[in-house]
Amino acid sequence: MRQVAFILLTLIICSCKQKQALFIEKIAATTGINFTNQIIENDSLNFFSYQYIFNGAGVAVGDIDNDGWEDIFFVSNKQGGNKLYKNKGAFTFTDITNAAGVEGKSEWSTGVTMVDINADGWLDIYVSTVTIPRLLQSHNELYINNRN
Repeated sequence: MRQVAFILLTLIICSCKQKQALFIEKIAATTGINFTNQIIENDSLNFFSYQYIFNGAGVAVGDIDNDGWEDIFFVSNKQGGNKLYKNKGAFTFTDITNAAGVEGKSEWSTGVTMVDINADGWLDIYVSTVTIPRLLQSHNELYINNRN
């Protein structure tokens, strides 16, 4: 009987090892990514005037400069602005939004995709936007990659 109890106790202790986490949290201070899709409601733009206000925006991942590292483009529901981050490797990024000229002109971005639209071997960026009658007037935006 003691042997059975010892074996059971050993099995219980051995099976209680902590499992390794599936994900590791990375903070903005080390990654360089500081993006928030902040929604601020007001009298004219709120859940009652636009029921999809909290549906979010979008993100696209692709190697825009063909350096072998996946870069990240976030679109915002325009209260915070779109952001393009160049991947420098080792989970570190640099905000190149202004230099790339992709901050956006539309009032409300809803999605984004990276695609080589002109088949030149370089990813281009297409931003989808929304028009809300009497509130927002937007037009989809296509950014052709100039390889620089």
